[in-house]
Amino acid sequence: TFGKGTKVEIKRRENAKPSVFIFHPSADQLAGGSATVVCLVNGFYPSALDVVWKLDGVVTKTGVLTSTKQQESSDNTYSLSSTLTLTKAEYNNHNLYSCEVTHETVQGSLVKSFKRSDCSP
Repeated sequence: TFGKGTKVEIKRRENAKPSVFIFHPSADQLAGGSATVVCLVNGFYPSALDVVWKLDGVVTKTGVLTSTKQQESSDNTYSLSSTLTLTKAEYNNHNLYSCEVTHETVQGSLVKSFKRSDCSP
């Protein structure tokens, strides 16, 4: 972004499928009484992409913050992160955490998830 909001997008010849990663909260963070789950989406083009969070299969928008898409200079693909922030009590009330990504290069959606019960305390 330049000046008063002029955005320049470098065009690619080919579309690129996103890679999706999900990270559960650390034990240190949980000990402090909060929980942040992170969904990292890398290497996609074009920039139009949606991220949906699900708790035990139910869509949630509470506590969700998604970063602006950043274009990588090396290959002109985009990356973003989306965080889901909860209290420790809210985190413990759910077991299945899912990050669902839709992009034109993917049929349906890409889903990454984890079960809280499978994580180390």
